[in-house]
Amino acid sequence: MGAFTVVFDNRPGRLAQLCEVMAARGVNLVICGVAHGETGTIAFIADDETAARTALQDSDLPATERPSLTVRLKNAPGAGAAMFRRLADNGVNVEVFLPVRVSDTQFMAVLCVDDDEAARSVLGSQIAG
Repeated sequence: MGAFTVVFDNRPGRLAQLCEVMAARGVNLVICGVAHGETGTIAFIADDETAARTALQDSDLPATERPSLTVRLKNAPGAGAAMFRRLADNGVNVEVFLPVRVSDTQFMAVLCVDDDEAARSVLGSQIAG
C-alpha cells in the first residue's frame, strides 16, 4: 500500500479540488490534512491507487507517493508514545501518520517512514498484514 501527500498553497478550494479530481475517477479516500502558514499538506490513501496516481498526474496536482505500513495499536493512553519512542530510539523517522480505523480497543494507522526495513523490525507484530 502507498500513501500520497499533496502540498498546496493555503487558500479556499484546494482541498475541494483534490477531492473532486478523485471523485471524478471513482476513487474513495481516507484523508487528513493540516495548514501551516501559507501552505497546507494533505495525506491520503486511496482504494484504487492506480486510478489515484493517474488522476494526480492528469490534473498536475503536486503529489508525492510513499510506501507505507499499516500499524495496529491498542486504543489506550501511551500506546502511540511507546511506538513512536521505539521508532525514534532505532533511528526511524516518521514522515506520515494517517489514522484509518479507530474502535474502542484498537487503533489502526498508515505509517510512512524513512526506513521501512528498520520499522518492520522494530514494530514486528504491530504491523498489520
